[in-house]
Amino acid sequence: MAKGFTLDKTEKQIILLLQQDGRMSFVDMAEKIGVTEGTIRRKFYRLIDEGVIHIAAVANPFEIGFETPVIIGLNVESSQIKNVLNQVIDLDRVKRVALTTGMFDIIIECYFSSNREMADFVVHELSRIEGITDTNTSVVLEIQKQSYEWGVALGGE
Repeated sequence: MAKGFTLDKTEKQIILLLQQDGRMSFVDMAEKIGVTEGTIRRKFYRLIDEGVIHIAAVANPFEIGFETPVIIGLNVESSQIKNVLNQVIDLDRVKRVALTTGMFDIIIECYFSSNREMADFVVHELSRIEGITDTNTSVVLEIQKQSYEWGVALGGE
């Protein structure tokens, strides 16, 4: 998000509505919020341009051929965290990267079509990244809930 960018009430409402129904039309959002369709359209594209929201189809990985989704915790030398983050972000199979506190310094989420493909990634790709001192791979057996309805922080409203 651009520095200094703040969400107004209408933009927050747009986000809330899209979290409930990502296919909601600008006209329907305008009616629910009480503004014009043009206002919704302008603010929607501003949210996209500023990187506040991304519109995507979220699929169940098992249903589209990714039989081995994994979450991998990485422990990293403190002086190498930025370097490791940059390299891990660039790996094709890595779909989510989070700098964390707790047991791991970085947690990544990846999707593989097989255990063999996952093993190849861990053994040949992750092991090449200087600064990673340990990995812990958890295979996801089933996805019980997948929701992106986080709401928005109202911040005094």
